[in-house]
Parts: sequence; structure tokens; C-alpha cells
Amino acid sequence: MILADCGTVWSKICDTGTGVLDVLSTKDVTVKYPGSFDIGTGHMAKGRSIRYENELIALIRGSMRLVEEGTYSIVDVGGRDIKFCRLKERRPLKLDWNQSCGANTGFTIELLAGYYGLDCNKLPVTGERIPLTCGVFGMEKMFDMIINKVDPAEALARFVHGLAYNVFNFCGRPEKLYLSGGLCENNSFLASLGKYTDVTPLGRDVLLYGLSEEYAGPTGG
Repeated sequence: MILADCGTVWSKICDTGTGVLDVLSTKDVTVKYPGSFDIGTGHMAKGRSIRYENELIALIRGSMRLVEEGTYSIVDVGGRDIKFCRLKERRPLKLDWNQSCGANTGFTIELLAGYYGLDCNKLPVTGERIPLTCGVFGMEKMFDMIINKVDPAEALARFVHGLAYNVFNFCGRPEKLYLSGGLCENNSFLASLGKYTDVTPLGRDVLLYGLSEEYAGPTGG
């Protein structure tokens, strides 16, 4: 069975027969996987899946397989949006989905890191943050810092800290928060979010857990 979580930027695909998790750029998916997926989720999986699952439903089901508590909060920070769910006694209590501002997504960090030749997963941790009420203004403040001799890695780390603070507020400022998505691998983001809440990263394949009980986690790739 082929399971696929195809986001706008990154895709996670697994053949449950081998257990191998393939993480690749979404623009390369049609070349490597020209056929249909058995079960899919994510914006780019629509029309390519025999069975399509809503992303929030996949997030909830996946988190329930990975989290033992009955009451908890989980957020998925993707390339173009943020998905949040609060569960009480294993039942959804609050759902939210933000696609309104690119500053609140992982892809903006990747774009800025690529422009300055930085590894976005090896940024420093900083106590300062850039307010991200608007993505354009946030980037403008970051550029101004660099013009004024702030190291690009430090400036981007402040941007990441601003994103972490926004995520914390978007989720209702919980005391504990489970995290899904590629930013689970970004230590600067984790440390920044950890200043405000007890954060537990679950990895970038949480939605695959929600697509089928046959998915048991990655074995390589």
C-alpha cells in the first residue's frame, strides 16, 4: 500500500510493504511516483489518490496513535499553513487552520536560509525575536538587521523565534504542545518554542500514521 502526505513544498511517501519512508520535494513526486496513491492527504495529493483524507483528520488520527494522553494539543507547521487541534479525552475539542500569512510557515524560513546560504536546521538559538504580525514587514526587519551588521544566521534565528512565538499564540498558549512537521528537525525553532511551552516533537510523518494502521514508522529511505 502506498501512503502519501503531499504538501506544497515537501512530500512524505511510504510503501507499507517495505516500510521505507521517502521524503522528497513535492515538485519531484510525479517523476518518481507517476501512478496513484492508495491513500493520500495534503494539497498535492488531491486527484492522485484512490482514497483522499482531510489533513486535519489525518493529523488527529496520527497524533492519537503517537500520544498516550487523552487531553492534549498538537500543531503541524507545514510549508504553507499551520494546522492545530486540541483534544479532550481523545475527542476533538478545537480545530484551527491558518493559511493567511506566509511568515507563519516553514517554507519562508527555507527561502530565507537558501538566499543567505544557511542550513535552516543549524541556526543558533537567540533570546530576541522579530515580531511577525506581517510576513513582509518581518522580512524587512530581518534585512535591516543584516544591513546593520547583524550576522545573517542570527537575524534568521530571530525570525524563527518570532515564528515560534506566533505558533504558541495561535495554539492558545498551551502549557504543553506536541509538534508535527519538518520543523521538528529545526533545533532553533524547538528551543525558541520551548521558551514558552513544553514542546514534544513527533516528527514529520505524523499524518502518515493517521492514514493507515499499516504505517508503523520509517525504516529508512
